This record gives sequence, C-alpha cells and structure tokens, in this order.
Amino acid sequence: MIFYVFLDGVGLGKKDPDKNPFSRFSEGFLKALGGYPSSVPMAVTDANMGMPGLPQSATGQTAIWTGINPLPRLERHVSGFPTITLRKMIFEASVLKLLSEEGKEVHFSNCYTDGYLEHSQNKPKLVSASTLVQIATGKPLKSMEDLRNGKGLYMDLTHEILREVAKLSPDDPLFERKNPYEQGKSWKSTAPNADLLLFEYFLTDKAGHAMDWDFAKKCIADLEEFFRGLLDALNPAQDLLLVTSDHGNLEDLSTKVHTSNPVATLAYGKNAERVLSHIHSLPDIVPQIYSELDCNNSLSRLDRFRNDWLKV
Repeated sequence: MIFYVFLDGVGLGKKDPDKNPFSRFSEGFLKALGGYPSSVPMAVTDANMGMPGLPQSATGQTAIWTGINPLPRLERHVSGFPTITLRKMIFEASVLKLLSEEGKEVHFSNCYTDGYLEHSQNKPKLVSASTLVQIATGKPLKSMEDLRNGKGLYMDLTHEILREVAKLSPDDPLFERKNPYEQGKSWKSTAPNADLLLFEYFLTDKAGHAMDWDFAKKCIADLEEFFRGLLDALNPAQDLLLVTSDHGNLEDLSTKVHTSNPVATLAYGKNAERVLSHIHSLPDIVPQIYSELDCNNSLSRLDRFRNDWLKV
C-alpha cells in the first residue's frame, strides 16, 4: 500500500528558530524542514518547476496529483482554484482516475461536511485541485457518514475545527477530540485493501499566511503525532509513505506570502530510497507511484497526456 500525504504550504527551510517554526518545534518526522538532518529519506524537490516567480497552489497541486507540469502550457504560476486548463488536466490525468481505471483500489481519504459537499455541487469551479483529483474519478467525495463509519479522516485530525464548521452537538460521536497518533495508526484500516491512500492537510498553509506561531506549533505537533502513529502501523517491507508539498510558506513566518524555497519529498518504507532518487520536481512523484504499483498502462497514458498538453 502507498500512503501519499500532501501538506499545503510547507517548504524546506533553514535552521532558524526565529523564522522557521519547524526549527523551533519539530522533534520527529518533520525535523528536516527545520534545517536539521533528516531522520527519514528525503529528496529536495523543485516547486518552481522551471518557472520564475513564487510557486502557487493551483499549479503545484495539479503537478502533485497528475504528474504533469502545467507551467510550459500556462507560462505562469496560478494561485487559488484551478483554471479551466488545469481542471482539464486533472480530469484527464488524475492519479486516482488512472489507477482506478487500471483496476487499482484507490481512496482520497478526506471526508467533507454536508455544507462543503453542497458547495462542491453548486460551485464546482470553486474547489481545490485536491478535491478535483477525487471528483475526476466519477466517484463521490467521502462524507460525514463515511467518517462516522471509519472510512476516512477529517482534515484537522483532532476534530476540534470540525466541531465548529459542522456545528456538531456534544452527543455526536464526531464531537470527541481525536488523538492524531491514533488517527495515523488507524488510517490503513479505513481502506485495508487499498493500493493507494491520499490525504490532504492544508492548515499548514493557513498558519503560514497568518504568521501565527501558536497555530504553527499545533499543526506541527498534530502532524508529527499523526506520522508517528502511521509509521507504527505500516509495514516498511510492503508499504510506502510519501509526503510532499506544493510550495513553501510555513517554514518562514517572517512573511505571510509563499516562499521560493524547494519543498521536501519525504519517503519511508518499501523502495523509499529508489523512489526518491527519481524525484527532483513535483511532477516526478506520480510516475513513481505508477512504477511502484506496476501500472505500466497508467505510465503510458501519462506520457501521452504530457506530450499532448505540450503540443496544444
């Protein structure tokens, strides 16, 4: 099984506790983001993808979820929600779509509130690239019912934010504060036969834009507990964990905008070193997933999609 975790807005920063919260707070899996030696294999990964300017969410996430570099076509970094062109790329080359069409069991593990599911239906152009990667499969996004049934995760890991946005009553089982360690440890059980599980955590980007040290400290603590639980649960001889980001932000709280820092792609488990040796830029990650899952058809289709988009 491959676990693919996307952390929004997390670059590879310098060792500077005055600017970098990872330098000040990280004690585990993410310590390399604070400028310390990595305790897990890591590849320095180009988030600019060969284009000058600050990396942005829509283009970076499209590359992360499809394996296509959209910048030669767009000639600019795109923030916010995907453009029509980016949406077409995702609907054509979503990693979940291609793998499911090759017979693999794949899951976007994030569960959504009823309000967001309604929003995604009514305003489909105002959803993120990460949400589109699942919508592209033609299968529904996971709901609160899926969360109650143990079939997914909520983005804040502890449900403290979920209580507010979903207006949960204290007698709702989802109201109880969740332990990030247990969330990581149980992630595999949400879909025990899956070939690929994806999870998005975007609070890191919010903390970075807010320049909020307390928020950053909580995000880092929750994530490191989550990864500690996940590493305790996975079998490194059979499972592979991949973690990356779309651009820098949280690693430098002296500014509220994105940074030009590279991002780290972290890997642990089966063939981690081999996989990382092929990752230099964001579009390099998805092809490695196809290779690890022996999905040659998906690799061939991706090559054709890349060539077609460059020709148009």
